[in-house]
Amino acid sequence: MAAAPLRAFSPYENYLHSGRTTHVGLLAQAAEGREAELLDALRALGERENTESLSRAGIESVSAFHREIGGAMWAVVYFAYEGGRDYLSAAKAFEQAAPAVEHLAEWTVPHPRAERHGTHWLQMEWINYIRGRDVPAPPKDRLMIVTTLKPEKEQKYRTLHQTVWPGVVDQLMRSNNRNLSIFLATLGDELVEFLYLEYVGDDREADEAMSQSDEINQRWWQLTDACQKPLPGVDGIWDLMTPVGGGVEDSDLRD
Repeated sequence: MAAAPLRAFSPYENYLHSGRTTHVGLLAQAAEGREAELLDALRALGERENTESLSRAGIESVSAFHREIGGAMWAVVYFAYEGGRDYLSAAKAFEQAAPAVEHLAEWTVPHPRAERHGTHWLQMEWINYIRGRDVPAPPKDRLMIVTTLKPEKEQKYRTLHQTVWPGVVDQLMRSNNRNLSIFLATLGDELVEFLYLEYVGDDREADEAMSQSDEINQRWWQLTDACQKPLPGVDGIWDLMTPVGGGVEDSDLRD
């Protein structure tokens, strides 16, 4: 598909007009006492009946994660959304797509901002995307990590991610990572950041060591780390979200 001509000053809006695949992070809180039912429903998204229904709605590569934040369990669903479709319709498309999804509302509490837009799941703000290693193979691992942004550093962090350094992008590719997406959402008084990433290499430990030792990455992290604040009780900037239905090895990845 040929890229559409540029239509706006915003790089984000131009990407949405390009017809390329978009990447979506949806967020909802587990209803108190219904956490187990929610996780079971999210696992069912991988069943053939549901994957076929989701695919017909333009939704692919679905994965789900959960973690306690602020005393409640929050679930995040990530997926790639077919290019050319209205990006802002992604949450509604997901909610209407598959039999398993219809029951998710019974076990979740909608984010207040989602309710204002007529959905149960919040389509989080997508502030950064790096394609990275462009290979057709399925990922070996899918990772989602979480932290928060300092309110006084929000503008700096957003600006950094509108102008990601070439060396940072290059190192992401060298270390066999792809489809990095950063999403933001407010939870109470906190601005929470979720980072999704896929690993497509064969030696994650060696690739991670190479990234950690890269001098451009180290300079980049000095800037980004200063904008972030870990969740309570977390040692380090980031913490893992727990994948639903699978294990992902721990990582020191930062962005």
